[in-house]
Amino acid sequence: MSRRALGILLGVLAALALVIGLGSLANREPAAGTDRFLPELAPELANLTGVQVTGPGDTVIARVTREGDRWVVQEAGGYPADVAKLRQNLQALAEARRLEEKTSSPGLYDRLGVADPGQAGSRAIRLEFQGPNPVPAVIVGDTGVNGADAAYLRRAGEATSWLVSGRYSFGKLVGDWLDRALVDLPADRVRGVTITQPDGAVLRLTKADASTPDFTVADIPKGRTLSFEGVANGVGGALSGLTLDGVAKREVLGATPPKPVVARFEAFDGLVVEASAWRLADGTRFTFLASAPADAAEAKAAADAINARLGGWVYTLPSFKAELLTRRMDDLLQP
Repeated sequence: MSRRALGILLGVLAALALVIGLGSLANREPAAGTDRFLPELAPELANLTGVQVTGPGDTVIARVTREGDRWVVQEAGGYPADVAKLRQNLQALAEARRLEEKTSSPGLYDRLGVADPGQAGSRAIRLEFQGPNPVPAVIVGDTGVNGADAAYLRRAGEATSWLVSGRYSFGKLVGDWLDRALVDLPADRVRGVTITQPDGAVLRLTKADASTPDFTVADIPKGRTLSFEGVANGVGGALSGLTLDGVAKREVLGATPPKPVVARFEAFDGLVVEASAWRLADGTRFTFLASAPADAAEAKAAADAINARLGGWVYTLPSFKAELLTRRMDDLLQP
């Protein structure tokens, strides 16, 4: 065979091999990581009316439901939900892709955390979706697998578990699903703080202007000194980035609640925020009330917004914030 004929033959064989190869790729199953774990969810995201989160012991943690243009948590009396967290988790699930097939043996589910929450020892949660069209429930096992944006998931009712893509933060407490932000009044905006105890004792803090670094403690008893310079600054900044640990309706205080501790914060712009603390048998609870002069438009708008969000609710706060908001003079002084 001549060199020219051999070249033509090799070219024909190469072309034939390419055609066969393309045909093989067209019929091949999608590679791991290219198919969605829950394809039913993406087209229904805008239509969902609720998500139920069930935890170990088959106990309902939170029913997050849509009420008009709001999302609320039923287990917290209809308090607003953390919409950003809900959206992030739902979007991650809608986009989740199968990375690797894992066990289909119920006896091995516990290794991945995907045993049904109703089974003894399970650490999983189950997500159930409400809406006009069905979306399969999901068993969520261990997340952040090997420090990556990946998790072990299983579609409820199906045996196969999967390692799937995505970053998830599914809370296992009702408080994890609430909008936790309360008030954000940084210390450099605060002109003064007055904390009045039920017995009439008063702690007063003042600041000359926003650039002054430390709050001054008024009326320090003769012969006593501050524990350290700037000891009052924590109290002055107690409303900075304030978040809740829990929430209940006003009825939790009872018909005749005891006299509260009242911490009054006055800002340089005229905004006033009062945090009232009731020491109850099951812990300290707080309510909030804001006000501002009628001629301070920006401060008045801020006060109205605080009252609209927080009015009618009673809050449990992180313990260190609760302590700051109920300080006495002696707490700031040397023994």
